[in-house]
Amino acid sequence: MNQKMIRAIIALILTLAAGTAGYSAGSGQVRDTNISIPAQTISVPAVGTTRIIYSLDAKQNDQELIALIDNAEDHIYFAIYTFTLTDVADALVKAKERGVVVKGLMDSEQSRSSYSAPIIAKFKDAGISVLTEKHASGNGIMHIKLLVTEKAYAFGSYNWTSSATKINDEILEVGTDPSTRQAHENILKRLFEEYRTSAAAGAAASVSNDTYDYTDASEHVGEYASVRGTLIKTYTSKTGTVFLDFCKEYKNCSFSGVIFADDAKKFGDLSRHVGTSVTLTGKISLYQNKAEIILSDPKQISN
Repeated sequence: MNQKMIRAIIALILTLAAGTAGYSAGSGQVRDTNISIPAQTISVPAVGTTRIIYSLDAKQNDQELIALIDNAEDHIYFAIYTFTLTDVADALVKAKERGVVVKGLMDSEQSRSSYSAPIIAKFKDAGISVLTEKHASGNGIMHIKLLVTEKAYAFGSYNWTSSATKINDEILEVGTDPSTRQAHENILKRLFEEYRTSAAAGAAASVSNDTYDYTDASEHVGEYASVRGTLIKTYTSKTGTVFLDFCKEYKNCSFSGVIFADDAKKFGDLSRHVGTSVTLTGKISLYQNKAEIILSDPKQISN
């Protein structure tokens, strides 16, 4: 066998080996037996340490929060987007009863939802202050999921709900590193200061019981309210977003309703509302200097 043939065979072997390795690496076949996630323990981490928890290993992230709450002696600050867990709420109430300062922040729309109402009522009865966000433009949500005490913090993707505890893939970081804990606390203090004029003890920020004419909606940006007018037409964009127009010339109209493509199917044929007086209920926000209400639930539209 000549040298050229030997070299060709060696090159072929090397190419096949490299291709096989590449396939294994790119196929998702993870064979690293050294991958490990620390076992979940229901306790406050040792001073200066951090523990990363994957929700479905033990399905008890709520107990991790409660461990921090029960260990607090001075204060507990929290910010949470969706909150339905009564065991966590009860632990916060007990902390308040034993003299710990308890303050919270929630998203304005989430705090008004029927599933959060029992939690909000519980806090109101206990005298726990819960502020709700109020962005100047009316846009944006309070999406933080964070609990901080004078000793520790818990932060991650984890909402305080049963599904997040037992069904969803979630990450929760629990730690006691002083600088990290202080950074989290400083952010919450800043938000408490910014939203201190929002409704306390569970009432949503700038809630109005009135119904405004669509021409006045821009004067009430940031409020969760109802806006009424005659629906002139509906328009669906190329991306599937549906616009509810209250003026013949929509470009010059001061208000519109907006339904994003993912929610549009819920509403069915909206042409049935055209030519009738309708009321849209939700958070009035500002987009390109025009007021709007984003609709995600058919119940937000009524005649």
